[in-house]
Amino acid sequence: MIRKVTLGQVATEIKTSTKEQISGMPIVGLEHLDPEELLLTRWDTSGKTTFTKTFQKGDVLFGRRRAYLKKAAIAPFDGICSGDITVIRAIPGKILPELLPFIIQNDGFFAHAVKNSDGSLSPRAKWSSLKEYSFHLDDDLEKQEELAKVLLACHKSRIAYSDVLSKCDELIKSRFV
Repeated sequence: MIRKVTLGQVATEIKTSTKEQISGMPIVGLEHLDPEELLLTRWDTSGKTTFTKTFQKGDVLFGRRRAYLKKAAIAPFDGICSGDITVIRAIPGKILPELLPFIIQNDGFFAHAVKNSDGSLSPRAKWSSLKEYSFHLDDDLEKQEELAKVLLACHKSRIAYSDVLSKCDELIKSRFV
């Protein structure tokens, strides 16, 4: 059955932090989140950071500072991140972790985040308002899985198309050199 839910009903903010040695752990700052990109492709491994917030593989890292930049990505590993990143994790049995990034990475969610951000020079979205974002969701986890597979295939097609365009540009430029 498809019903309207809020983000807070199907996902939770993770606020864990560590004081342990973090050398070798991947570090993610806002500068590593690319606007409108679903997959995290850049991070730091220097071990030099003041960040202490932890995340796990599969969590969604949402850039809560200046939400209009549309920065949110899936974490491909466990690591440490900036305090200006909200770590969002799917609640098991409520929403598939594979579907959650597509809920976060959409114009409706970003519009909600921007509208409810606080501050003027460097507005920040808070979980208390993000969790109120509402959307329609099928209770059937198998149907969620089907939808996640289709969305992921579309995302992969978009990336492949972008790569083809880039290679065509390079080819055309090389013909004129």
